[in-house]
Amino acid sequence: MGTQSTIFMNHPSHFSITEDEQLEQTSAETVIPAVPPAPTVVPVESFVESLGDDTVVPTLQSVGLGGWSPSGMVQQLLDLLHTSTGLPWWATIAVSTLFVKVLLLPLIIKGQKNSIHMNNNLPQMQHLQAKMTEARNTGNQLEAARLANELMMFMKEKNVNPLKSMIIPLAQAPVFISFFFALRGMANLPMESFKTGGLLWFTDLTVPDPLYILPLITSVSLFCTLELGAESGVRADNLQWTRYVFRCLPVAIFPITMNFPSALLCYWVTSNVFTLCQVGVLRIEAVRKRLDIPALIKHPKSELKLSKKGFVEGVRESFTNTRIAREIEERAKADEVRFKKAGIGPVVKTYTYDPTKQAFAKGAGSSQKING
Repeated sequence: MGTQSTIFMNHPSHFSITEDEQLEQTSAETVIPAVPPAPTVVPVESFVESLGDDTVVPTLQSVGLGGWSPSGMVQQLLDLLHTSTGLPWWATIAVSTLFVKVLLLPLIIKGQKNSIHMNNNLPQMQHLQAKMTEARNTGNQLEAARLANELMMFMKEKNVNPLKSMIIPLAQAPVFISFFFALRGMANLPMESFKTGGLLWFTDLTVPDPLYILPLITSVSLFCTLELGAESGVRADNLQWTRYVFRCLPVAIFPITMNFPSALLCYWVTSNVFTLCQVGVLRIEAVRKRLDIPALIKHPKSELKLSKKGFVEGVRESFTNTRIAREIEERAKADEVRFKKAGIGPVVKTYTYDPTKQAFAKGAGSSQKING
């Protein structure tokens, strides 16, 4: 018994095998994981850009745009159309321009009708104005007043009003100024989406056209608009000085528009092209009959007394005679109102003293003498 235990304890192989088995069991129970790979480093700039593009969309008010001024309302209109339809900015500007031009079309047609009426009746009006001027220069105020009344009656009969000719510039000027300041403010800020909102060669709407194509189209289309008299429907053939100014204006504008942001020229080109299409449509005879636009009469220069005078002198004389005629008409209306009022009102006192009171005073004095 003792010998067997001694042999068992002195046998080294049995002890070492048992220890290896224990190590294997321990390693199987506690497995050490492998070292994970290093994480990918994301640049801070790209993270901020993606955060700004996807989650934070600045409003117009947050960047100092919008508001309830005319240009601010135009900016709100552009932003609403851009965000609701997903159109690029160049298309948004073009569609907004067309929308506003269509809204102004009834006023343009009304102003064009009045301009044609004035042109067709110009010889008769200038004939009366020349007589008025002659009568006023000779001191015959009665004859001048009679001619002024005759001129006013003639203008009323022919449905002519010089003030209605101001409808077109009064309607166009505020719209152009509002779009100008609205787009210039958005481009000068600049709005980040404007930098990629262009088309073809003018992808960046915040900078001028690098090829100067948009300024050239703007000048050419403006020249065609002024030459054809597209807005009023009446060409300025009888006013030589005016025609020269209209022809020089697009040439003078070209170097100025070269420095305009492409967003501004995108609006201007769209507006001019629409105007040219408008005059083309309004020259169709069926359209003119439908809109009741009268035919334009071309008068020879011999019938126009204003063409023999200087531009400034003729315009000043025309407005002076029109003002006198209007004053006489207003005076006649005031006399008519006073006449009607006198017919239905109480009798107006025209004597310096009341005879009844004077008689009463005399009667009282005589009675006092009798009593005395």
